[in-house]
Amino acid sequence: MLLPSPAVARAAVDPAAPLISGGSFQIRNLQTGKCATLAGGRSTDNNVELLQFSCDTDRSRRWRVVNWDGRSYQLVNAQTRKCATVAGGRSTENNVPLVQFTCDTDPSRRWRVTDWNGNSYQLVNVQTGKCATVAGGRSTDNNVGLVQFSCDTDASRRWTLRLAGTPAG
Repeated sequence: MLLPSPAVARAAVDPAAPLISGGSFQIRNLQTGKCATLAGGRSTDNNVELLQFSCDTDRSRRWRVVNWDGRSYQLVNAQTRKCATVAGGRSTENNVPLVQFTCDTDPSRRWRVTDWNGNSYQLVNVQTGKCATVAGGRSTDNNVGLVQFSCDTDASRRWTLRLAGTPAG
């Protein structure tokens, strides 16, 4: 089951929080159809690279979307309980890898979940203003790294949030 459309969410006072905060989701890239996960799927170390991988029931492909301030969210991996962030947390360069890191108050650990045409979202890092995407934007191979890149209309910068444990469709 997909989330209610972002267009429906806009009608709420806080557009995304009532619909997604605290839920466990597969974060699926619109271009590649692959899910966000972490390299190896198990390590709780900081700075483990985030990758795309086939969407399945593995806990490392599930993310809790946790409301931070009504405008941004922490993306917390269900397996490791670490937050998605940009490596180093400060660079605004394109192609900086996304990694997991201990969840804390740093703005690089927060993301704006921005409606895109009512059927997908851009995940925009609060610190850098860049969008989460798949490196190169086109490969459907497993284990391709996730990076930040300038937000634009490319489908690889868009994601769907599917409640974990629900059938694809």
